[in-house]
Amino acid sequence: MKTINYFIYILFLLIFNTTFGQNSYIDEWFSTYCEYCKANTKTQQKVNVTASAWHNAHVSFAKKDYKEAKRYVLNDRETNDTLKLLLEKHILVQLEVENEAKNYFLSISNTPNKSLKQFVYKSLGKLYFDQQKYDSTISYYDKAIAIPITQTHYFKTEIFESEAFIYLSKRNYKASDSLSQKVLQLYKKNNDSLQIARTYSNLGNLYFEQYKDNIAKKYFDSAYNFSKPLKDLELKSQITYNMYLTSEVFKEHKKAINYLKEYTILKDSLQKQNTIWQVAKEKETFSIAQKQAEVDIQTEQRNTFIAISIAILLVLLIVFIFYRKLARQHKVINQLNAKLNETNAVKNQLFTIIAHDLRSPVAQLKQTFQLRKVAENTTISSDKNVYKIIDSLSLLLDNLLNWALSQSDLLSVQKDWFPLWPILSQIEQQYGALIAEKNIEFHIKVPKSVLIFGDMEIFKIIIRNCLDNAIKFTPKGGKIVISGEIENESFTVFITDSGIGIPEKVLKSIFEIKSNKTQKDTSGRKSSGLGLMLTKSMIELNGGSIQIKSNPAGGTIVNISLPYKNVA
Repeated sequence: MKTINYFIYILFLLIFNTTFGQNSYIDEWFSTYCEYCKANTKTQQKVNVTASAWHNAHVSFAKKDYKEAKRYVLNDRETNDTLKLLLEKHILVQLEVENEAKNYFLSISNTPNKSLKQFVYKSLGKLYFDQQKYDSTISYYDKAIAIPITQTHYFKTEIFESEAFIYLSKRNYKASDSLSQKVLQLYKKNNDSLQIARTYSNLGNLYFEQYKDNIAKKYFDSAYNFSKPLKDLELKSQITYNMYLTSEVFKEHKKAINYLKEYTILKDSLQKQNTIWQVAKEKETFSIAQKQAEVDIQTEQRNTFIAISIAILLVLLIVFIFYRKLARQHKVINQLNAKLNETNAVKNQLFTIIAHDLRSPVAQLKQTFQLRKVAENTTISSDKNVYKIIDSLSLLLDNLLNWALSQSDLLSVQKDWFPLWPILSQIEQQYGALIAEKNIEFHIKVPKSVLIFGDMEIFKIIIRNCLDNAIKFTPKGGKIVISGEIENESFTVFITDSGIGIPEKVLKSIFEIKSNKTQKDTSGRKSSGLGLMLTKSMIELNGGSIQIKSNPAGGTIVNISLPYKNVA
């Protein structure tokens, strides 16, 4: 019963002790490829340097912060892929995802690089050890030891301790003792008191298992003496408990009670320490989480700022591109406008010259026919037709000249008050012959007291054009009435005829220049509408308005509104 109980205890203790510091060689090996570690003495602290991602990765791994280690490995752009993959696979081993790591280690185990091969063999041995496949463990550990390169302290102690445990589990006490003695000498050479005390304790357990209690007691005493100055409460409590058991075996009950008390105190202290560490760890975890939350908020704010900045830049870029495009369009439009203005100026000048140069000979021709008519008192039909043509041509040239002047801003407007009725009477006399020839009933029905404000000569042209149209489109025996009424602050002159009227389609574009809106008068001659366009332009120059609509009784009504006043 004693053998079974103690073997279970020793097995548990050695499993704990052999796993103590088992990653030291791995940490050491990864640090040999760290440029930051080579240049600085404090190698176990992370640094805030972008180029030191590899350093932070292997330091995080050594501190068992595997999530951080993985993150740093992924951010590393300097270290070669093989080293990064090795560290990633060792992280998987610690996370108990062992098969993927093992397959990778096996895939590169034939590398010609001796240092890498030794590291891979050692890693495979450790992996099989954790899986309790001890024959494979010893096989790969022996291969690692056999590679003829410098073997570090951590490398040898970890292999020897693991093999000592394996041989102990196989009850090969001699081999286990031999390996444990090698481990002890290595730790003594390195002046590592903690590991010396632990190894003495393991040797004591080894001999205690063989019922060699005297030798076991010797090693337990050495372990106890080396553990006194140590601060490792866990190890000290285990060694003290071994001393209690040994004292019980040797019937030293007083010592046994003292060791048991000391063990109890150490366990209480260890429990308090663990509680303190747990609280400290939770506090650290909370602090890290809080800092991470702050970092996340800052990152989010930064990303939001970047997104807004990019959006603003894009908007500005679009506005700039649109402005450039608009500016180019404006430039083209301005150039076209300049050319158009130049063309219009040439056109208007040409019309002015043509109208002016043609007006004089037509006026002379008209005057000659009038003199001939008076002298000969002839009423030949052909002469009448020629005279009508000359008169119509004269009016057309007048309109063309006045329109050209108005379009080129050369038409002078001299506004003043003038009586309406005398002007209408004068124009009636001028068109008396035409009115009489067509036997048109003509009436002027406007108050004689009305004064119109505007340019009197321009107003004459307006009335002449309107009346000329009324006469041309009114058949023989028709009727034309010029009337007027007061509307608000204007006086509206109505020129109403009983002529052929204007189609609705033509009325909509009556004041526009269109080749397809010509209309024949009662004699079959076509009218271009130039007179009406000139009339509208001149009325607007005088501050008035014009409206043309169909007469419900037949014909057309022209409404001309201008500023006015009454005189007594």
